Amino acid sequence: MPIDTVVKVNTLKADSVPIKKTIPYKIIPRQATLKSLMIPGWGQYYNRQYWKLPLVAGAFITLGIIANYNNVRYEKYRAYYYIASPHPDDPTYVPPATVAVPYEDGLVRDLDVNQLKRLNDGYRRNRDYTYIGMVLAWAFNVVDANVSAHLKTFDVSDDITLKIKPTFEYQSFSNGLVSGVSLSFNFKK
Repeated sequence: MPIDTVVKVNTLKADSVPIKKTIPYKIIPRQATLKSLMIPGWGQYYNRQYWKLPLVAGAFITLGIIANYNNVRYEKYRAYYYIASPHPDDPTYVPPATVAVPYEDGLVRDLDVNQLKRLNDGYRRNRDYTYIGMVLAWAFNVVDANVSAHLKTFDVSDDITLKIKPTFEYQSFSNGLVSGVSLSFNFKK
């Protein structure tokens, strides 16, 4: 008998319509943070802040282009600097006074070892600063995803109230009336 009752309860009539229950999308700040740590912009996508995705992608693409620009020039001037600098492993090598370096505008300029060292160090420093900028952009991306997730889950209902009550008390040791203010918050339970 119990099996028949279970079957009868679970059967639907032909004219009945199944009820769809929608579950609200719940944002968990820890999930947003971890997703944003893994892939930049994933936390913003999880928070449903789609308008931030082009900003995150643009920041990383721009920094990547700048890093590549500086790295290509660093490697170029490093090779020329190696030609113009003395080699401690080969004492017979005599470096030239200047090296002809072709520039991007098509002109060839003669640069000495000091100029090449300055260019080499400058492009390396700019490349390294760009890598630091990428790390900072990633950190800002993670912080933004975390803060946005916390703000989306923050309760901003009208159930938060503040009551201000003036108080007057008599103090016997000073033989006088003392006034004050009492603040009380009532939060939603």
